[in-house]
Amino acid sequence: MDIRKITTQSRIKEGFIITLSTKRLSESTTTDIVNAAEISKKTFYNYYQNKHELLREIENELLAGLKQALSQDRKKLSDLEHLPEGDEIRNLANTAFDKTIAYCNEHKVYLSRLLSDNGDIRFLQMIVKLANDEFDARVPYLFGNIKVASRSIMPFTFIKTIYVNTIINLLMLWESDPDSLSTNDIKDIAGLLQTKSPVDLIDMYKKYFG
Repeated sequence: MDIRKITTQSRIKEGFIITLSTKRLSESTTTDIVNAAEISKKTFYNYYQNKHELLREIENELLAGLKQALSQDRKKLSDLEHLPEGDEIRNLANTAFDKTIAYCNEHKVYLSRLLSDNGDIRFLQMIVKLANDEFDARVPYLFGNIKVASRSIMPFTFIKTIYVNTIINLLMLWESDPDSLSTNDIKDIAGLLQTKSPVDLIDMYKKYFG
């Protein structure tokens, strides 16, 4: 592949992300992107028909990277020869989210801009779907085979939604201020969120900081 093509496309993508730091996606124009990328419109149109095609390529690349990282992390769970209990699940967060959090850290600028108020709400929806699919894939390794009842005082979909949204919200908060916590801190918190109730977390916080 021509290295010049890679470099030019990288500049265009970075120009797009820079634009999203000051303008909403709906307000961003091709002119804004090419000015931020310091290229001509002709160069832009050599690669993309419009900003929407550019957006799709960026988002698809990020989603593919996240999917691969999640798959690699899940492999570590599939190697377990037993069902882990609470404390072990907490400790497993160091490996079960290792590649995923490293990927998020490496691409934090792109992720934070696309998930910001200036970004693309559909991208968040795609991440939520990816996270739900990943939850389904991990359930057998963490909790065994669970029979999903059609009627229950606590529908399994509710549990799944709470679990998935908690982890996604953690990552989104981190992406909005990525320098506030290290990757190891995030993995520790992810482990706690998987195994502790809000009451437990408040008690822990009061113990150490109250």
